[in-house]
Amino acid sequence: MNKNNNNHKNQKEEELRKENERLKREIEELRRRFEKLRKEKEAIEKEKETIEKKKEAIEREFEEYKLRHPETVGVKNGKPYHLKPPTTSTSKAPGKPGAKPGHKPAYRALPQRVDEFIKVPVTLCPHCQGTNLSRVQETRSRTIEDLPICEPLVKQFEIERRYCRDCKKLVETPVVEALPNARFSLRVMLIVVWLRIQLRQPVEAIPKLLKSLFDLNMSEGEVIEILAQVDRAFGSYYEELIEGVRSASARGMDETSWRINGENVWLWAFITKGIALYKIAYSRGHEVPLEVLGCDAKGVDIHDRFSAYETLARKTRRAQQICWAHLLQDARELASFYGADGKRLQRILKRIYIEAKQFNHQGNQGDVEKLYRDLKFHLGQGFKSTHCRKFAENLLKAKDKLFTFVTNPEVDSTNNAAERGLRHSVIARKISGGSKSERGAQIYERLTSIVHTLNKKNQNLLTHGPKIITTSHG
Repeated sequence: MNKNNNNHKNQKEEELRKENERLKREIEELRRRFEKLRKEKEAIEKEKETIEKKKEAIEREFEEYKLRHPETVGVKNGKPYHLKPPTTSTSKAPGKPGAKPGHKPAYRALPQRVDEFIKVPVTLCPHCQGTNLSRVQETRSRTIEDLPICEPLVKQFEIERRYCRDCKKLVETPVVEALPNARFSLRVMLIVVWLRIQLRQPVEAIPKLLKSLFDLNMSEGEVIEILAQVDRAFGSYYEELIEGVRSASARGMDETSWRINGENVWLWAFITKGIALYKIAYSRGHEVPLEVLGCDAKGVDIHDRFSAYETLARKTRRAQQICWAHLLQDARELASFYGADGKRLQRILKRIYIEAKQFNHQGNQGDVEKLYRDLKFHLGQGFKSTHCRKFAENLLKAKDKLFTFVTNPEVDSTNNAAERGLRHSVIARKISGGSKSERGAQIYERLTSIVHTLNKKNQNLLTHGPKIITTSHG
């Protein structure tokens, strides 16, 4: 009996031992699984933390992108375009058009000359079509201005030729109304230039316009040849404009993109108070303005701090004036992106610029030094933002370029004149797509320079163009 009990007891202990070992193995397996899951959890948490940081960075970039690209900017065919915001009036009721009550009305002045008098009788009532009318009770006058129906005026010159005993050859009086070997008058050719350059008409539109208005037949090929002929006729006048820009007391400079047969190039503008000079080049580097202006040019260069102009300044050592409109625009952008630092920077520049403008170009070197000390003191207070700090440091390095306009009446504080000088060509580029060849680009830069120079001088191309051609020996 005792032996059976011992066997049973040993068997029971053996089963318990095996069960205990099995449980230990399971516990160990669970421990390994737990450790594995813990490590996986830590990895997931680290990955989650990394993803959250990336998400925050992307959100910050997106917010900055939205500031740089407002809702008024869209993309069409891969190119950005601007959508103008609505201009509806914010007032409750729109104002009545015209002059305010009590103001003297403005009318178009009547012509000083009347070319044709036309009597308008009334023999039939326009309302009831009746003929039972009284004698004339009163008359009134109405004056209009009209354009005549035009047709080409064909001129044939009978040119006398006589033998010069001194020159030993036949001579004749030049026909000043037309260029040599031209089938159109100089007036017609200058009108073509005016339509192409001033009004930015495409080549294919000019013959249609001349046919509709003047019944003048002209092909597109003739338009292109006329532009080339007039360009040659102006002769050395373009070179005279280059010399005028070089000798000017101040010049604004800017550039925009252009195309030659689909290839991207650059259109440069050099604008003075009386000259508009344009140059199309394959480069956007400092070599272009250096070639145009040379190292010995006089006066002050006004620009927007583009790197090419900074390099030009180091090589020529000419006096400089950087554009305050661009500085204030950069400060406005920093204020949008970098909070209090950017807004403080913007306030400093706006205040200094207002003070500088109040001198009205009549300041002295002492005033310039005071303005710079004031600017240096406030910008030297420190900025938490790296971008604002670097902007302030770079600005203070441009000491000699900030306040040239304070003491020089010939120098503007902004580069707006050069930017306005490019707007016309920007629109022309959008209409025509640029030039079809290098020769076409050369013709465009020369004729555009001549036409816009005459505009700056308030001179008419049709009136002054022939005089320039005569004096330039074209």
